[in-house]
Formats: sequence, structure tokens, C-alpha cells
Amino acid sequence: MKRHQIRPRPVGGLAPSKTAPFLAGLLVAAVALAACTEADPTPTPIATSTPAATPGLPASGLLDIAGVVEQVAPSVVSVVTTVEQRDIFGRVRTGTSSGSGVIFDARGYILTNNHVVEDGTEVAIVFADDPGRAWPVEVVGTDPLTDLAVLLLDPAQLPYELVTSPLRDAGDVRVGEWVIAIGNPLGPDFAGTVTVGVVSGTGRFLDVGGETVLHDLIQTDAVINPGNSGGPLLNLQGEVIGINTAVIRGRLAGGQEAEGIGFAVSTSTAIPVAEQLIANGEVIWPGLGIRVQDVTLSMAIEDGLASNRGVLVVSTAPGGPAEKAGVQASDVIVAMDDTPVEDVTGLQRLFRTQYSIGDSVDVEVLRNGERLVIVVTLERLSR
Repeated sequence: MKRHQIRPRPVGGLAPSKTAPFLAGLLVAAVALAACTEADPTPTPIATSTPAATPGLPASGLLDIAGVVEQVAPSVVSVVTTVEQRDIFGRVRTGTSSGSGVIFDARGYILTNNHVVEDGTEVAIVFADDPGRAWPVEVVGTDPLTDLAVLLLDPAQLPYELVTSPLRDAGDVRVGEWVIAIGNPLGPDFAGTVTVGVVSGTGRFLDVGGETVLHDLIQTDAVINPGNSGGPLLNLQGEVIGINTAVIRGRLAGGQEAEGIGFAVSTSTAIPVAEQLIANGEVIWPGLGIRVQDVTLSMAIEDGLASNRGVLVVSTAPGGPAEKAGVQASDVIVAMDDTPVEDVTGLQRLFRTQYSIGDSVDVEVLRNGERLVIVVTLERLSR
């Protein structure tokens, strides 16, 4: 095995590639980030109470969907964002957009999507059972690369008890597992809407346009409509395992209609992102300075790879750590310090759990049929 080592001059990282094989060349469908924009509704809010129902699977073995909903629904809120837009005459118009969020911490922290609150001048929340009032919240921090945001509500201002729902790491979620989505499709008028489905896939990634490719997504056939963005995807124990974020609608390249393809950001990603946003107001992770995507089966066959495991380097940041060290576009990363790398989600997990800014890492890549080990010093990932 060849060992290629050049001391890098660190420059920030890059986001994952926006070329996502799940969609590229396959879809002529619309990818909808499920925030709902309204003409000019007046923001209004919430009320909560703690139910006594026991969720999940009772002794009878029957699904207790109602028990889960009774437990979790009081923690799900409408997120109403005030936005300013200019019309064709240059006049500033004020309107609102709405999405969903879930209170996950007794201090008043709320998890939602970045696209629900971005570009907002003010943000408030509305509780489903107290729709006559809107409560102002602070935007603690946002992370566009994972489409997540954390808001903060002051519990002391509420005339009722704050109900929270726990975040549970979704690393062991299984395909076929029952899940429940709660949110506010089409705005606060339909607050607390419940849909049920199963986990259709895990570890998905999705190009949502611009510079953003979302990774570590849970795919579900539970109906997700505009306004559901930021709401929780739950297991049968009432634990949050994902934050609903996007849905594919429209026609595939072959002309078929796409139905029942919704996505939630896994809590395996959401938990560390929320922790960083609360601690720092931003996400600070080490990175290589590369744009990446999963190696697909078609790529593996085309390039003569032994399997479709690994991460394809789409491009490197000019002057970044990977480029300075000798990593090249079209390299396939297969290991970091002898730890196998099977996909982008696995690579991201390594960065979050095992590495810090300034660490030197042996990056094993496949290039033109050869295996190379390239030493790269990790830098702060550019968000």
C-alpha cells in the first residue's frame, strides 16, 4: 500500500456534495421542504397538560397510537415566522410562514427546521390547545447543512406546565418499524394533525437544492404535508427519532407518480447538532474540506469497485486540508485510521464522535485501482 503524505495548510471544510444519486437522473419530481407560507395570518399560540395515558404497545399487543399522541401532542407547537419581502415596486411587505417544532428540554428548548425560521425577523410559537396566543421565542442557533434549528421559549411566561418529549438516538431504528408524525400541515388551523406509517428506509440522503444535501435521513410513508416541517417523527414509546423535513412529490423520470416518500432528519444527527447549537450557538465540527456522496451500486459496477461501500470525493475545497494533503476528486474514501467508512453518514459520525479540530488522520482512499493512505490534519468544518 502506498503512503502519500504532504503537510496540509488548513482551510475550512466544505459541505457534502449536492449531487445525490437518489434523485440525480431519476426524478423530475419536486422536493418540498414542508414549511407552509401564508398570505398574512396573525400568529397565535398554545396550551398544554400532561396526560396520564401510557403509550406504545400495551399488554394486549395492540398498537396504542392514541396513547402516544396524548403524551406527545402537548409538546408539538406551530412555529410562526415573520418575514419581510419586497414587491415588484420595491415596497416592503410583511407576511408569515409557518412550520412545526417539538419541545425537547424542560428549559424551553425547541427543535425545528432551519428552513422554517431562516430569514425571519421575528419567531413565535403557538400551542395547539391555546390557539389564541403566540409566544415569542429566541433563535438559539441554526445549521443549514442539516436543516435544523433550536429555539428557546421562556417557561416562566406560560400560565401552564411545559410538556417535553425526549430525543432518542435513532441508530437502531429498523425498516418496517411503526412511526407517528405530528405537525401542523397548512399552518396553525390544522395544528396537531397526526399521521401514521412505517420506516421505509434509513441512512437516506437528499438533494434539496442550492448548496444543501441532507444526510442521515429516515424515509417514511407517514404523510408529511406543507407545515409539517420541524415536527417530530415518533416511535411507539413516544420518543422523538426524527425531525420531519422534506417530501418528494411529482413524477419520476419514467412518468410514474411519487407517493409516500417523506424524510426526517435522524436524531442520530439532530441530538449532537442540538447540543452544539445550545452550547455554542453554532455547529463546530472537524472536517476534511471535501464535497462527498455515497458510492452507489451503479458507480461500483462502472468503476470496477469491489462493493458499493465508501464515500466518493466529488470535489475538494481550494487550499483546504484535503487538497493540500493530496486527496483528489474521484477518490473513494474507504477508511479513517483503519476504521471502515461505508457511507457519508458513517463518515460524519466519525467526525462527531472520534475526532477534534487539529487531529491528524490516516485517510485511506481508492484511486485508479490503488489503495493510498493520505495524512490529513482536520480543520473546522465550514458551515
